[in-house]
Amino acid sequence: MNYKHAYHAGNFADVVKHILLVQLLNQLGQKEKPFYVLDAYGGRGLYSLSSEEARKTGESKGGVQAIMKADTEKAPAAIKEYVEGIKQARFTYDNKVYPGSPWWIAHHVEKHPEASVRGEAFEAKASEYDALNYQLHKLPIGIHHRNAFEGIAAVIPPKEKRGLILLDPPYEQEHKDFTRLIDLLVHSYNKWPQGTYALWFPIKNIDAVELFYKKLKRTEMRRQLVCELNIYPNDIAVGLNGTGMLIINPPWQFDNHAREILHFLQPILKVADAPDLSPDSATNVRWLVGE
Repeated sequence: MNYKHAYHAGNFADVVKHILLVQLLNQLGQKEKPFYVLDAYGGRGLYSLSSEEARKTGESKGGVQAIMKADTEKAPAAIKEYVEGIKQARFTYDNKVYPGSPWWIAHHVEKHPEASVRGEAFEAKASEYDALNYQLHKLPIGIHHRNAFEGIAAVIPPKEKRGLILLDPPYEQEHKDFTRLIDLLVHSYNKWPQGTYALWFPIKNIDAVELFYKKLKRTEMRRQLVCELNIYPNDIAVGLNGTGMLIINPPWQFDNHAREILHFLQPILKVADAPDLSPDSATNVRWLVGE
């Protein structure tokens, strides 16, 4: 699996991740209090689905292209909002663009000018940071050339006292990356236990994922929710079997909204030639650690 995100922009994992992000932002915005949002791995902000990388994998066909062709009239609100956001991005830029997480944060800030939402994005890689800064510099989001491990510790707790930290790292060495990310989450949680943390992770090495869950359970972090959507069974060796999101301190009833979202998305994003998955293995939203 090539971890340069341009190869995977708009795939099924992006669709799930960004719709869950929309849901988190909307629920955080329900309280009439300011909040802070940080994308700790911003990437380049906008991706072209006509690029050589995107055309080489064709992954967007099973992701954003599938959802844009689907009937979403009866979809959960976050999915409808996602579809409208894609349409707006394509109207603003071009019809082959796919917006990354920093764009979705800035889009939320633009849509809710009455709310006091402060958005920021970090990107450590110089070339990606330059692209991110160039493409989103006019949008209401702060862009910083900064490493997540150093940067998060420096900005929390935010002055708003409420907020969301989104982590979407590349996972070049899963076992090592999972361990380092748990350390980062524990350190951040200890410094800002009221914050909401959303960590995207790939489901392709089930042993690594299960070990990740076991280590998370051993921490003192409470309210750990896991959201999974699989398009291939775990015993089939493919580039990416499924997509996961760990949310620490999710808003009230977010778990119910996530179940509705994943249940709606699963038949749209499933792979035609993949073996049928049981409902429980196709989508799963569960508390890894409760209150």
